[in-house]
Amino acid sequence: MMAFLSIMTAAMAQRTNMPIDTKTSTVHWTAKKVVGGHEGTINLKSGSLQTEKGKIVGGDFVIDMNSMVCTDAPKLTGHLKNEDFFNVPQYSTAKFVITKVDNSKVTPVLHGNLTIKDKTKAISFPAKVTKSEAGALEAEAMGVKVNRLDFDIKYRSASFFSDLGNRAIEDEFTLDVKIKAKK
Repeated sequence: MMAFLSIMTAAMAQRTNMPIDTKTSTVHWTAKKVVGGHEGTINLKSGSLQTEKGKIVGGDFVIDMNSMVCTDAPKLTGHLKNEDFFNVPQYSTAKFVITKVDNSKVTPVLHGNLTIKDKTKAISFPAKVTKSEAGALEAEAMGVKVNRLDFDIKYRSASFFSDLGNRAIEDEFTLDVKIKAKK
């Protein structure tokens, strides 16, 4: 039993918890319609990356849904926050929890659970990871696809409404995420 505890203590001691720098980390979103689309930003509220030997092995991020902005059509921001889309008054945060990281590839693949509007869906995506000389870590995931239907966001989805024509909004939106963390 003592040997087991010693091994577990040594293994845990090698893991480093690195808080996310929410001021320099960015999340950019893009949503497309049949004709056109929109884009914007959303901020991280908090989070951390767990590393072992310089590689990401876990982490979690809380997303501040109140910070969502549509940068190309600012008047749309209010609509995105209402019950047609993200219902921000009721669900002010979303969350991503890393459950597994495949570090066997040149570009690690992060697997995790994304929770939006109290609905959780497993997603995975590659993330380029770089480490600075000062020990800071940057993770960049571009074009992360999220199916809004998994989170009960059906507004103007051609999957549910057949008479939308060119007013239909695609079911998937994409996220470009740049995370910066340091000890």
